[in-house]
Amino acid sequence: MNLLQLKDKNAKEIVFFVFDLNDLEKEIYGSLLDKRLTVKDLVEETGRTRSVVQRGLQELMDKDLVMRKGVTDRTVYYVYESVPFDEVKKTVKKILRKWHESVQAKLD
Repeated sequence: MNLLQLKDKNAKEIVFFVFDLNDLEKEIYGSLLDKRLTVKDLVEETGRTRSVVQRGLQELMDKDLVMRKGVTDRTVYYVYESVPFDEVKKTVKKILRKWHESVQAKLD
């Protein structure tokens, strides 16, 4: 996708482009929208191996798109949830605003 060609692009595609998400990261983020899931749940949903899912989750956490919370039941485990999409869109707007300012400065 070329960011300058937005005619047929929706908000989700723009967000995925700005954060440079690969197919796995897109799939995991989509699975977590409005849900809290464990790694095991995500393995079942995506059909990927545990290590691949964990790697994708780490990338999404590094990009501040996914949060991990510890849960204590009989044992301690983690659940993952996406940052609400409206918050992500606000972040993308800030990123693009800074990028635009930087481009303007380079062209001046």
